[in-house]
Amino acid sequence: MIYEKGNQIVNSLERRVGNLAFPHLLRWIAGFQVMTWALASFSPEFLNWIEFNQEAIFSGEVWRIFSWVLVPRTENVIFVIITALFMFFISDSLEGHWGSFRVTLYVVSSIVLITLAGLLPWAGGVVSFLNMLFYSIVFLAFASLFPNQVIHLFGIIPIKAKWLGYVNATFLLLAVLGSSSPVLMAIILIVGMAPFLLTFVPSFIHSWREGAELAVRRHRFEAGQVSESDAFHECESCGATEKTHPQREFRVSAEGEEYCDDCRKTASS
Repeated sequence: MIYEKGNQIVNSLERRVGNLAFPHLLRWIAGFQVMTWALASFSPEFLNWIEFNQEAIFSGEVWRIFSWVLVPRTENVIFVIITALFMFFISDSLEGHWGSFRVTLYVVSSIVLITLAGLLPWAGGVVSFLNMLFYSIVFLAFASLFPNQVIHLFGIIPIKAKWLGYVNATFLLLAVLGSSSPVLMAIILIVGMAPFLLTFVPSFIHSWREGAELAVRRHRFEAGQVSESDAFHECESCGATEKTHPQREFRVSAEGEEYCDDCRKTASS
């Protein structure tokens, strides 16, 4: 129910303010990071003007609320370029699946919440963690949507995105536990990751419930509790089964009821 309600809210927002979407937002961020690296190579003090600084923001330098995202995580030009190209790949993948509006909503809300977390009292010394957190939120979204996508680590080692996602999440937890203020860092982590948690945790629960329901029904079917004349799938709305309508696909809803693809399309339109 939460999963479907969340989709309805986002769909409603897209219909009303979808024109505010920023196409290829992650591409632009990656491009400006390369530009920032280039400018910092000629003038190292340039980074001092755009990196996150709590005291400077409270003193009126409000551009730092967003400009810190443009600071590359490394000074090595090779890794800067590789990171930018990988961000391009993630950007295209996310927009191909979500569309520009949802990607914009996800990225902007993540930036805003990470910034707010960084403005908490005694959080001024977590600049590097905020940058790491932003990259992690973007990549974890990609790994959640495309868990079996093979990524060649260092251009050589093939590994699925879901395993890199687990490693990424582990590094975040280690950064929290290894900090001098783990409670503060945990608060920053939870606040900053709110867009990811709200987007994916309900869908994970929904998928788990759907899989569990199908597993139970399949077990009963294979155990002979369903006669050969009975159907394994039956639409709650129209009564269609895989025997009466073999061309249709069936899915279990969040409430545990099963619907055919025709009825699901009708209900969503």
